[in-house]
Amino acid sequence: LSGLRRRGVTSEAVRAFCAMVGVAKTNSVVDIGKLEFCIRDDLNARAPRVMAVLRPLRVVITNYPEGQTEELDASYWPEDIDKQGTRKVPFGRELLIEREDFLEDPPKKWYRLAPGREVRLRYGYFITCDEVIKDSAGEVVELRCSYDPQTAGGNAPDGRKVKGTIHWVSAAASLPCEVRLYDRLFLDPRPGSDDRELPELLNPESLTVLHDSRIEPSVQADPSDTRYQFERTGYFWRDPEDSAGERLVFNRIVGLRDSWAKTTAASGAQSGAARGKPAAKGKSDAKDKAAPKATGERRQQSDAAPRESDRDKARAADPSLAARFERYIDGLGVSRNEADVLTGEGALGDYFETALGVHDAPRSVSKWIVNELLGAAKDVPLAELPFDAARFAALVALVDDGTVSTPAAKEVLAEMIDKGGDPATIVEARGLTRVSDTGALETAIDEILARHADAVTRYKGGETKLLGLFMGELMKATRGAADPKTAKDLLLSKLG
Repeated sequence: LSGLRRRGVTSEAVRAFCAMVGVAKTNSVVDIGKLEFCIRDDLNARAPRVMAVLRPLRVVITNYPEGQTEELDASYWPEDIDKQGTRKVPFGRELLIEREDFLEDPPKKWYRLAPGREVRLRYGYFITCDEVIKDSAGEVVELRCSYDPQTAGGNAPDGRKVKGTIHWVSAAASLPCEVRLYDRLFLDPRPGSDDRELPELLNPESLTVLHDSRIEPSVQADPSDTRYQFERTGYFWRDPEDSAGERLVFNRIVGLRDSWAKTTAASGAQSGAARGKPAAKGKSDAKDKAAPKATGERRQQSDAAPRESDRDKARAADPSLAARFERYIDGLGVSRNEADVLTGEGALGDYFETALGVHDAPRSVSKWIVNELLGAAKDVPLAELPFDAARFAALVALVDDGTVSTPAAKEVLAEMIDKGGDPATIVEARGLTRVSDTGALETAIDEILARHADAVTRYKGGETKLLGLFMGELMKATRGAADPKTAKDLLLSKLG
C-alpha cells in the first residue's frame, strides 16, 4: 500500500477495487488488472489532461516566422467529462514530439509522422515532414517540417482530413523533467506457480527512468499532489519526495490501457502447457513486453534469431555472451533491445563484429541487422545467405555516407538476399545512387510541376502544405534517390 501511495494511487481507487473483488474468505490471488482498471476509472474524472513528451525529437517548422511565438487554447478535459477549464500552451518555430511518433520508413496504416506525411498537432496546426536530419551515426536528430497556417485549431478550411494527431511541447518554453515509468515487477502473472526461480521472472522494465523528458509549462504553478493524464501516455503525479523546487519528477501511476492483457493470456497458456495442459486455441503469442521500447525500431525478428527467453538463458549459460551484452550497450552505444538480440547466440554477435571490422559504426550496423536484415532474411540463417558480413557492412556504409537513401538500400538488400552480389555494383547497375545533380533534379521537378499545375497555383495562393505533395512526387520519381535538402531547395526556387 505504501508503494501505491508513492505512485499516487488514491484511496478512492483502492476502495473501489476492494468493493469490486469483495473480501476474500481464504487466501486467493486477484488479477492486478482489476486494480489498474479501478485506478484508471478513478483518475479519468479527476486528472486534467496536459502534454508531455517523454522521449523528445526536435521539429523545426521552417515556414513559421523566426522569433514569433503564440499561445494556443487547450482544454483540460475531454468532451465526455463534465468539467470546464482550459490553459494556454506556447507554440513556436521549434517543437518537441515523441520520438516514437516518427518513422522514416513507415508500415501500412501508419498515421503518424513520416517523410512527406501530414499530421495534426494536438490543439495546433497541420504539419508536413519535408526533411530528415541525421547525425554521423545515422540517428535521426531533427525533422524539418512546414505548417499550414490556415489550420489553426486542427481543422482545414478546404475540408481535407488527416488521420494522425500527435502531441508536442514547445522546445523553448517547455519544462525539463524526470519521468519514472513504473511497471509490473514480474513477467509472469502468477510468479511461483512453476519451478522457475523468482529472479528469472523479474521484469527488467519494472522501472524505467527518463531524464530528458519535457512537459508544458502550465503545470508549474499547480498543487504538488495534482494527478495528470499525460495525453496519449498515461496517468502521472509528482514524486512527493524527489520533486522539489525547480526539479520536476513525475511517477507513472498507471498506463492508459492494460498493455499486459495479451501477455497475461499468453503466459497463462504457456504455463498451462508447461504443466501438461493444452494451450487454448486461437491465442496468439504475447508481444515481447520485456524488451525495451526502442522508439522507431521495428520489432520484426527472424525465426532464425532466438526468442527473448532463450536469449536470457544463453547469456546466463555463457559469460562471454553476457559480457558482449554489456559491452555493446556501455561501450558501443547500441540500444538495449538490439544488444539483447545480438547476444542471444554467438553466431549473430560474430556477424555483427565482423561487420564492424568493415564499417565501424555500431549503432547503424546494429539497427540494420536487427530491424532490416533479420526480417528480410526470414528463416534463412545468416551463414546461408549469398553474401557475408563484410558486404552487408558495405551496404550500411553506403547509407551512412549518403551514397544511397534508406529506401534504396532496402531494395539493394532484397536483391542481395535473392542473388548475392556487391552492394555498390547493384546500386550503380540499378541507378540508385542518391541524386544531388541539380540538372537531373530540375528536369524531374519541371515534369512534376507541369503535371500538377493546379496544385502549383494553389501553393502560390498560400497553400504551402502542398510542398509535401511535390516532395513526395519527386521522391517517387527518383525512387527515393533524390537528396532531400537539394530537392527541397530546388522546389522552393521553382515555386518562387
